Amino acid sequence: MAQDVRPKPEASSDETAPAQPVLPGQPVEPTAEQSADPDETAERTPDPRDVRLTRRVHVVLGIVIAVVAAWLLYRSRTELAFRGANNEPGPGYLPVLLTICLIGLGLALSVVWLFGPQARRGTAPTLSLSLPAMGRALVVWLALVVSAFLIEPLGFLVAGEVLVLLVIIVIERIRSIPIIITLLLLPPAMYFLFDILLEVQLPGGTLWY
Repeated sequence: MAQDVRPKPEASSDETAPAQPVLPGQPVEPTAEQSADPDETAERTPDPRDVRLTRRVHVVLGIVIAVVAAWLLYRSRTELAFRGANNEPGPGYLPVLLTICLIGLGLALSVVWLFGPQARRGTAPTLSLSLPAMGRALVVWLALVVSAFLIEPLGFLVAGEVLVLLVIIVIERIRSIPIIITLLLLPPAMYFLFDILLEVQLPGGTLWY
């Protein structure tokens, strides 16, 4: 009597590949979970104290910037003319605009670090208090101080180019030619915008006049 012959189902790849026995002395490959370096995991997890310190520093810094900018705004409005005799931008025009921007940025910085989702979860980048990071920040401040001292004798254009060169060569060490050209064109563009278009007189340099 004929019987129905049904083919056996093929075994899956997991079933057909039996586990290879591990011989004595043979190295065992770690799994994905075991291959994670504990040191790297510890580095990716920020210290809660660093997270709290970073949040407090940014909140306080934003408030300080907003308060100082508000004081400078008051002085700019009361001591400098916002408009000139012919209704052109006066000497207080640029300081007023800058201080208003600083107030907004300072308040935004504090609000983001107080109520931002990353700041509340503790996943925002933390401050680095290592010696290389502190040295880098010190170099940035020194570059700003040097440029500020050069504005009066050399003028806005030269002082701006000195600051840009310090950023390119010393601080960031930029090698991209388009970025370098863009940064070098920033001081002339700002001079053209404010001194020529807006007629806000920028320092020309006492050595040249």
